[in-house]
Amino acid sequence: IGSYWYHSHSGLQEQLGHYGPIVIDPAGPDPVAYDREHVIVLSDWTFMHPHALFVRLKQEGGFFNRNKRTLANKGRDNLSPEDTRMFAQMRMDPTDISDVTAAAYTYLINGHSPAENWTGPFRPGERVRLRIINAAAQTIFNLRIPGLKLLVVATDGIDVRPIEVDELQIGNAETYDLIVVPENRAYTFVAEGIDRSGMGVATLAPSAGMRAEVPALRKRPTLTMMDMGMMNHSGGDSADMSGMAGMDHSGHNMGGQA
Repeated sequence: IGSYWYHSHSGLQEQLGHYGPIVIDPAGPDPVAYDREHVIVLSDWTFMHPHALFVRLKQEGGFFNRNKRTLANKGRDNLSPEDTRMFAQMRMDPTDISDVTAAAYTYLINGHSPAENWTGPFRPGERVRLRIINAAAQTIFNLRIPGLKLLVVATDGIDVRPIEVDELQIGNAETYDLIVVPENRAYTFVAEGIDRSGMGVATLAPSAGMRAEVPALRKRPTLTMMDMGMMNHSGGDSADMSGMAGMDHSGHNMGGQA
């Protein structure tokens, strides 16, 4: 039982939209109580053919990174002169968080762009189960619904001890089942790319046509040598990734608690 998905393993067909959700209901009573459910499939779409996109990446790994540091950034982020020097030596960019960004992608929710605004209905006070599937080819998302707590009840189809969070991070191919209890107003469902180049946006609302405020993109993150797993620049120790500046990992305290 649980929330799963399928996708093509032929060539780059997944990027062309050859995927879909699979929900397996239990034969008996569901151990998770809820009044209604919505399946929410996250994806990244580009009108650029996947093979052409792949060629661009082979030619220049940072081709789609439009958030590179400039001279004006010096001293304004968390990068030390030593980190700057080491990134230059490795020919890497500390803002190269995602291989493909919103420069090429539109982030979709159930096949709808932010402008199209997919809407999931509810009645105020209901326990709404959100079955969230990251079917994106490249993108890791930070999920949040401003004004609502997220009760995580399952991950990758497996029921877990419920834990309440404000935000969570969902990697490629992962699934999360959440319970939310909305009031009589609209809420914005935000799926923000971890590189902060763009977001998918949808609405949960008691009536069609309602919309809540859409938050602005947050500050783009900058990697340090510690984030790259190079404690004290020795390269021998593992980094504490919770220290990743700008990535809002404070809301992702999922480890060991689910």
